Amino acid sequence: MVSLAGVLLIGFGISGMLGDGESESVAAAGPQVPHSLKATSLPSLDVDVPLDKVAKPMKAARPTAVYIPSIGVSAPLMELGLDAAGAIQNPPFDPPNLAGWYRYGAVPGGRGAAVITGHLDTKSGPAVFARLKSVRRGEQVQVLRADRSVAVFVVDRVEHTPKKSFPTKKVYGKIDYPGLRLVTCGGTFDRQAHSYRDNTIVFAHLAAPYYPKG
Repeated sequence: MVSLAGVLLIGFGISGMLGDGESESVAAAGPQVPHSLKATSLPSLDVDVPLDKVAKPMKAARPTAVYIPSIGVSAPLMELGLDAAGAIQNPPFDPPNLAGWYRYGAVPGGRGAAVITGHLDTKSGPAVFARLKSVRRGEQVQVLRADRSVAVFVVDRVEHTPKKSFPTKKVYGKIDYPGLRLVTCGGTFDRQAHSYRDNTIVFAHLAAPYYPKG
């Protein structure tokens, strides 16, 4: 329904202050769309982790899908860079069940703030992060990576903020532990501006790495 870059980040001057740059070893040039737009489900992944445990950083590996069991999200990830104006690129609206990882920030599971964005809705209906505002503290966010490992995050808090005062440093600033931020639109829709007034931001920390057997 609206451009994610225009709603969230444009005009914030985010280039030069984003993450720790640990993703450079796994990021290719240009936005990368996955070959398959259907995420692989993880029906057997049931990881019991303490709420406040912060795990050590995992080795770098490109993220391929994100799962949020509590709200039914199972979505492939594409890589996002910056556009000519210095704002984060948009995931496309089609398919709606597609999220984007900001490849100049941290890799999910690596040290630093990894950022994943997704649309709230499209002209035809709900999109990948339509229910993100319903996520609660202590719930899990699981990120599947190219080496088949899974970075299991635990939600610390959910914030709702006017887009005019988007907390750029809190979302993209450097941190000394493996963190994750999920970002989408929120609040009421401003028909005159053709955009949502707010953002929903989920803050999480890495609680455990998961490595499948075999």
